[in-house]
Amino acid sequence: MFGLIGVAGLSLVIANLLSLIPSDIWWIRITDFPRLQSAAALALLALAAACFLGRYRYASMALIALMLATLIYHAAVLLPYTPLQGALADSACPSDKRLAVMVANVRLSNDPDGRLIEQVRRYQPDVFVVLEVNDQWLDALAPLEQSMPHTVHRTTGSYFGIALYSRLPLHSTEIRYLAGQDTPQIVTEVELRTGERVDFLGIHPRPPHPSQSALGRDAILLKAGLLLHDSDRPGVVAGDLNATPWERAVTHMREIGRLVDPRAGYGFLPTYDAQSWWMRWPLDHVFYEAGFDALELIRGEAFGSDHFPYVARLCRVEQSESETRNRPDEDTLQNARDTIERARNQDTTAASS
Repeated sequence: MFGLIGVAGLSLVIANLLSLIPSDIWWIRITDFPRLQSAAALALLALAAACFLGRYRYASMALIALMLATLIYHAAVLLPYTPLQGALADSACPSDKRLAVMVANVRLSNDPDGRLIEQVRRYQPDVFVVLEVNDQWLDALAPLEQSMPHTVHRTTGSYFGIALYSRLPLHSTEIRYLAGQDTPQIVTEVELRTGERVDFLGIHPRPPHPSQSALGRDAILLKAGLLLHDSDRPGVVAGDLNATPWERAVTHMREIGRLVDPRAGYGFLPTYDAQSWWMRWPLDHVFYEAGFDALELIRGEAFGSDHFPYVARLCRVEQSESETRNRPDEDTLQNARDTIERARNQDTTAASS
């Protein structure tokens, strides 16, 4: 029995050390996802190993020390995503300065039976980003256009169709293939009720999995950060990023775009996998630049997809009143450009082979 505990514990320790490697390999990057589950498993295994201190004293102590050190690392990563560091902004926000953003990955094979539309009508988002849409889903969501007439969408025949429905006017709207990747992303400007325009990016990069590395995903995230970095307007990034908020690529995207994650200090709020009660982590996000504050975060109800809907209610505020971030250093910017160039070259090589 102690041998099994040792093998399980050491496997988890090694898996979590792998996440420290700055690699694009999919099976390394996947280790970033189940941190909470890994921490819980390590805690249980450490308790189990303690039962063998009398029989295997030194081996048990060494194993427990390794697992506790890994647990401390997990705690350092996850601490910002516990509700211990403060609340959201004061809800006293003028109605014309509010911006409610909803994200939902519908899952391509999911039956559009009306449960999602019911939630959209309940939460009343100003902007609704929908991922994995096909023509059937667009037909099912068409009633939303009565109250959200400003729309843009692109179906792909695969899992990367994307749509945006908005109550607020859109300007300079483009479907773009960021970083040379083959998945469409939405880049637009949203006109707030005050008449001010803000940048808005709806994104859904491919996840790391056995047939592809994380390079394309990371390049899209970094390109989104650069687009906001190069704009004078405050901006918002929303979508299924296929990345957890503590991953290196997300951290760099936020640093480049000077983006705030409202989950930090609020809570873990996992949005995937809605069909599992224990393997869950946050993949759907709404990040924003200084000039916004979050009033409320909501995880919606399951509607047949493997993702829960995610809603962030924001308030447009003076930048001096909101969280600000330092400008990224030149090394970070150059590393992002290099990653984007590598992704473009990889895509070109794959297309010609």
